[in-house]
Amino acid sequence: PDAQRMLGVNDNRQEDENMNLHYITLAASQGNSTACGILGHYFMNAECGLTNSMILAKHYSKMSLEEDEEGQPLCAFNFSIALYRLGLQRYEEIMEIPGHSPIPKALFWARKALEADSFPLRDNLTFILSVMENEVKSHCANCRKEAECASLKRCVRCLGAWYCGKECQVQHWKNGHKFDCIKRK
Repeated sequence: PDAQRMLGVNDNRQEDENMNLHYITLAASQGNSTACGILGHYFMNAECGLTNSMILAKHYSKMSLEEDEEGQPLCAFNFSIALYRLGLQRYEEIMEIPGHSPIPKALFWARKALEADSFPLRDNLTFILSVMENEVKSHCANCRKEAECASLKRCVRCLGAWYCGKECQVQHWKNGHKFDCIKRK
């Protein structure tokens, strides 16, 4: 798989998109995490003649992260963005449906990407993370009551849901947040 990936990278320098895509796809089909990350990036940005597909960007970015969680900050970034955009599309911008919310996972992987020392899109990601957090912390995830002067409490497990009180947190957990919540490592 590494040979195919390297051929794809080398063909990319030679401006032969078809061969590049061929070798990268071949390496990804054989489980190469870097190739999966490259394909995720291609689908995220509609590169190499591929159409923009958040579903495939999510799929390949996730495959890359399953193999190499620590060394793929761009894949973590792409996965986070794909989760968020798919949530907006699928649930008509209602992002906090218990048991189906992409917010905790999107925030987790965005924070994971920021942990990398040499992440090239740090400023963009910091801004996107801030926008995501501000959107969801403006109201209780359970009762949807608007926040009053930052009085909401955050889920300490995933840091991806905010509540007006213990009762709402318990109810939201029972309604499905337990499936969305991702434990920080």
